[in-house]
Amino acid sequence: MKIRNKILLVVLVVLLYNGILVNLAWYNSSNRMTDKYLTDISQSAMQDAYQAFEYLFVDTSYMATMISLNKKNIVSPVKNLKEKEIKTQRGQWNQEYLKNKRVISDYIASMNGYKYYIVGITIVVDSNCVFSTSSLTQNHDEIYHNILKLDQEQLQKNIILMDPIHVEGGKSTLSSDYVVPVVRAVLDKKRQPIGYVVLYFDYGVIEKMFAANLPEGSHFQVINGNRSIIFSNCGDEILNAEKPEKGFIYNTFEADNVDWKFTMALPSQYYIKDINHTVYTTVSMMIVLLLAAAVLAVIVVSKMTAEILNLRNTMLMVSSGNLDVSYEVKSKDEIGQIGKTFNHMVVHIRELMNKISEEEEQKRLVEIAFLEAQINPHFISNVLNNVIWMAKIQHADNIVPLVKSLNTMLQNVMHQEHDLIPLKDELEYLDNYLRIVEYSGSYDFTLEKDIDENTQDLLVLRFILQPILENAIYHGLPQGLDKEGKITISAHIIESKLILTVEDNGEGMTDQQITFILEEQVKDRKHFNGIGIPNVKERIQLFFGKEYGLAYESKLGRYTRAVFTLPVITPGENNGVQYALTEKTEGERDVKD
Repeated sequence: MKIRNKILLVVLVVLLYNGILVNLAWYNSSNRMTDKYLTDISQSAMQDAYQAFEYLFVDTSYMATMISLNKKNIVSPVKNLKEKEIKTQRGQWNQEYLKNKRVISDYIASMNGYKYYIVGITIVVDSNCVFSTSSLTQNHDEIYHNILKLDQEQLQKNIILMDPIHVEGGKSTLSSDYVVPVVRAVLDKKRQPIGYVVLYFDYGVIEKMFAANLPEGSHFQVINGNRSIIFSNCGDEILNAEKPEKGFIYNTFEADNVDWKFTMALPSQYYIKDINHTVYTTVSMMIVLLLAAAVLAVIVVSKMTAEILNLRNTMLMVSSGNLDVSYEVKSKDEIGQIGKTFNHMVVHIRELMNKISEEEEQKRLVEIAFLEAQINPHFISNVLNNVIWMAKIQHADNIVPLVKSLNTMLQNVMHQEHDLIPLKDELEYLDNYLRIVEYSGSYDFTLEKDIDENTQDLLVLRFILQPILENAIYHGLPQGLDKEGKITISAHIIESKLILTVEDNGEGMTDQQITFILEEQVKDRKHFNGIGIPNVKERIQLFFGKEYGLAYESKLGRYTRAVFTLPVITPGENNGVQYALTEKTEGERDVKD
């Protein structure tokens, strides 16, 4: 079956399947939509009611605070009543009591009506001294002891709303038979309660506030922390949101600052009719859209598969080896992006092939140069002249170490079938080289080695240390007699990399000199090895990658340090490069012996 027919079959099956699912799932969807809608409505209604109440609550708190902090008319008179004698010997109120009572009564009378929903103000000093602006005052002992039961620390900071109280004949002057007492402490200089301000909140205002804009048949209830009903439009039974009544959706909200809990139950049927109508309309529209989508899918799939066919033909040409072809991008969709990516991939493959070819050619040239430049005939001639000269003037015993070192180095050069050797063999190669240098009269320096034991058997490229050491001996050491020459060779594993350093204590180099020595190929063939420092750096990067190589650090007048950064390669590791084992061949053992 062609891909066009497969895609069309899949699209039509998916459209048909989705159409069936839409028609079967509409009832569940309508229920979920109803629940979500009712939840949002109930939350919004509760938030609106509470925000309106909170506005009044803040105003009431401000008014209670303003009264309780009035030093002249409240704090001082209350303190006087608390501390001074206010009765005569006959038990009658004396002038002190009457004077302070007049100050308090006049002040709270002036504040009465300050807020339309505050229908009374009372100042409570104790059970004997209670002053009120209206007839709403409870029994003095009752109100005083009820206040003492409240959280006194909270009263010092904020107001507390008490349970609603019934007022006989309240509707003649109020909008309800109930009022809600609001209490705030009057504090002395030591922040200790000496009395209390009681504001009476008109309960009818709360009723209008909470009952407004509720859907018909809704239940709304407000209870305090003592589970006393503050407001209810559904009787005296407390609503339980955990066991909702059938046909209602419940929502609750807890106001921490007044310790009130709001519970709302909205009738589901109130909204189901409109939502169901919306669902039916949506289902009908979905069916029409699915049919239109089926027709559109046929057109789009036919066009899309034609582009895929063109892209396939282009790919077949590339797979046959023709890398000069290119796909003609006609659109900006995914197929067009695939085509652009394919064109980029073909170009990248072409570039990679050219790059690999160039790198292989470069590597071959470097290896050829490396093989050609191993031993300098001029150097060998000088060494042999030294041997002849020593043989003439001595009994020839001293030349044995020199000849052995020379033969060992020649053996190392001749056995070059391996690219990698253990670090200890490379260091042994340096020892032989230094023995030859010592006999040549150039060994006027001290040598120190700082080689970690766990680096001895790690594999490194052969012949990378000797050119750097030779450069340090002939160009890096101090030239005068006032400073003893010193060369330090170290090997450590740092951050999972093998770090080799060759450091001298000579005059150092400038940044320009370091750049020159790392880039300029060796033209002077008078030294033992014709391998240049740039050649060493290039070999390392050709074998291991650009993150490895050779760098120089230097400080004028103090030191020059060559730093090798190499991978940690252990014998037997599959690294794609041949390496030599530390076991010597039979011919090499003969030379050493």
